[in-house]
Amino acid sequence: MVDELINRGVAVVGDELFSVAKGHPVIVVGTARGGTSMVAGCLHHLGVFMGDKAHPPVYEDVLLAQALEAGDIEQARQVVDRYKAMNRPWGWKRPSSIDYLPAVDEVFEQPAYVFVFKDLFSIAQRNSISMLSDVLMGMQRAHQQYGRALDFIGAKKPRAMLVSYEKAIAYPDHFLEQLTGFCGLAPSVEQQKAARNFIDPAPEKYLDVSRITKAQGRLGGVTKHSIFGWARFVHQRTAPEVQIFLNDSLIVTASADQAREDLLKKFGQNCGYNVPIPEGITLQAGDVLRARVKGEVRDLDNSPLVL
Repeated sequence: MVDELINRGVAVVGDELFSVAKGHPVIVVGTARGGTSMVAGCLHHLGVFMGDKAHPPVYEDVLLAQALEAGDIEQARQVVDRYKAMNRPWGWKRPSSIDYLPAVDEVFEQPAYVFVFKDLFSIAQRNSISMLSDVLMGMQRAHQQYGRALDFIGAKKPRAMLVSYEKAIAYPDHFLEQLTGFCGLAPSVEQQKAARNFIDPAPEKYLDVSRITKAQGRLGGVTKHSIFGWARFVHQRTAPEVQIFLNDSLIVTASADQAREDLLKKFGQNCGYNVPIPEGITLQAGDVLRARVKGEVRDLDNSPLVL
């Protein structure tokens, strides 16, 4: 096939005067679970500063996001001015910014943008897995958000790179070449390799940490009358339900909300559990106990426990 006929999913629009190399920030815009973390991570590895609080695997500066979403424009501008004074390529990523792009455009002063577009069903299904949200409602929300982004592009005509997430995954070298050129960067060979290695169609760490049901805890042990341990959700304060399995059969479920001084000191919440062994069940040597938070995909630490 003629190379020029291949759709690799990247287009650049807008005024060429604005670029990251000339001191303008690059703003990564898209929907939640829509591929913005992949783009932000690539920018980070290519040498773009993504903010004081931008950490892997999502590279999202929550400090700046909190100021903008609280309507504290003055604080947001102070953070932006501080980043600008660093005199280095810099940027920002926040999926929810797609809902308030005019405010973003005002605070950042002539930024360049990378708009990431992803298959609507893929976004909604990812949110269903991570956030337990309804798939059809998720598709409708992503559709509405993309509409707002297109309205903004049409009205403001910013310097922008439009990216198909699926095509970027399919043609990663072309995507990185285009991203590097769009931002006017000159990354080292090591930086280019790091960015290329970051592109993953199924990033396990991101998929794991982004789940609202992500939990941590431990199957502590067994007494004559009970099974004990602790569990908590990582991203919410609600007490989780812990399911106890004996030889892979569910025998009891209990809330992890009991007081334990050590856990209260460490996590600031009561998250212990001490589950009575149900009547009629006698634990024997060789039995296998497992503990898992309801809705989780992994057992708690120290599970399975062989008696």
